Amino acid sequence: MVILPGVEAFIASPEDVILGKLWYYSDGGSEKHLRDICGILKVSGASVDREFIRRWSERQGYTAIWNEILKKVDGA
Repeated sequence: MVILPGVEAFIASPEDVILGKLWYYSDGGSEKHLRDICGILKVSGASVDREFIRRWSERQGYTAIWNEILKKVDGA
């Protein structure tokens, strides 16, 4: 939760947004979600907890998708 003067707001972490987009991609296959994830990783850089995403991706069955995204972003 972020508190601004007179305003209370809830903001999703980059990790939560990425995991949500992995779910949406696996559900519907839209490449837009993959592009969005790549953009988040490029902009946020090392501040994204990739290990957290890896663990949750594994639990949800998104390991192959997550690994492909990392290849695109990291150039491996």
